[in-house]
Amino acid sequence: MDYINAHCAICGAGYHVCQSCLETRQFKPWRTVTDTVSHFKNSILHDFEIRSVDRQAARDALAECDLSDLDIYLPEIQARIEEILHS
Repeated sequence: MDYINAHCAICGAGYHVCQSCLETRQFKPWRTVTDTVSHFKNSILHDFEIRSVDRQAARDALAECDLSDLDIYLPEIQARIEEILHS
């Protein structure tokens, strides 16, 4: 199936995810939230937002992320990353 039924929480890109596939639910849960593994690694933003990690922990985690495509992220995601990295 090639139809779009999900949108990446980081960049907003549409993609298809099989909600009933055992592989997706058990081995690739990132597919239910983001379109790529590297975007899923930015889920530290959620942890920062709900205050389960502090700014320094979020900054350290983001330092480990590939942010080379930051320019395609949703504006609010870009702003949050910039806030964490530069404050």
